[in-house]
Amino acid sequence: MKLAGATRPVLAHLAGLDGVRSERQRREISVQVWARSTPSMVSGLLPVAAWALYLAGALSPGATLVAVATLGAARWFAWTTASLISQLPSARVWTRRTAAMSGVGAYSAAVPGVDLSAGTAPAPDTAPRHPLRRLDLAAFSAVHEDGTVAVRDLDLAIERGQLVLVVGPVGSGKSSLLRALAGIVHHTGALRWNGQPITQPELFLRPNQVGYVAQLPRVLSGTIADNVRLGHEVDAASAVTTAQLDHDLAAAGAGLGLLIGHKGTRLSGGQLQRLALARALAPQTELLIADDVSSALDVTTELELWRALREHGITVVGSTSKRAALVQADQVVVLLGGQAVAHGTWDELADRWGHLAG
Repeated sequence: MKLAGATRPVLAHLAGLDGVRSERQRREISVQVWARSTPSMVSGLLPVAAWALYLAGALSPGATLVAVATLGAARWFAWTTASLISQLPSARVWTRRTAAMSGVGAYSAAVPGVDLSAGTAPAPDTAPRHPLRRLDLAAFSAVHEDGTVAVRDLDLAIERGQLVLVVGPVGSGKSSLLRALAGIVHHTGALRWNGQPITQPELFLRPNQVGYVAQLPRVLSGTIADNVRLGHEVDAASAVTTAQLDHDLAAAGAGLGLLIGHKGTRLSGGQLQRLALARALAPQTELLIADDVSSALDVTTELELWRALREHGITVVGSTSKRAALVQADQVVVLLGGQAVAHGTWDELADRWGHLAG
């Protein structure tokens, strides 16, 4: 619904459908009240009439008993018939309307190029790439689904190839900011890619344009290659080298074919982070969003990682609490309570904000 821009028409359809249901229910209740009250009144009067006819000698005792029993059955029959008459049209309208909305025909229709028995389908169209030269944030705020504003009114300009790191205490909004930059969390304010506003972040900030690495990355229970390629034609070896994972694979002696175990149980925390990083870099990502990606790395590996990313000209926006990473950054943003309270290089900020780094 969101991607098709059909939210408003669907909501209007549901509102109309609800109106029809309400009207049908009102009629149904009216008929049921009539169906329950009328037979009760009639069944209460007719036995009196039958008794009067018996006393007048017009009915025998046996006929009187049959008449009273028949009137009791007629009461149930009248109530059931009236309920069916009132409910069936409503059910029929509801079924017809919901079936039309669900598009049953579309589900059963054949899709060109798709063979369900063979499990084959045409490859999706290649999305156009937009090489990043500059990313601008103006009054940028990250807003969660419940309306909570996690980060408010951030202004920032990022040039191609820069390393920009966000630092702050737990709960300051670092992860929310990065998720908003990746199009995962809603944002307000302006986000401009090469001077052009991004009006559909869910579509524009997609993999191969923007890569996102979470604090706790999820991996497949397969090989290193499976996790990096994800079924696409990418240079997995180059991505693994840039992510500083190639030395670990060489030591294991299995290379890209190394089985990582169920959900990566055979890898350390640092190796998992670098595997997720390689996966994000593999499609030649223009902008890398890394949420505390070096938290489980030793100092030497971390320095090599930032150096490799810089050599490849990759623009990186991430979060960290490690001094070794902050020193490497072109820009550091200090977040407190969702507000950017300081901005500059770490040399400029370390005297006042050094307690935030370990």
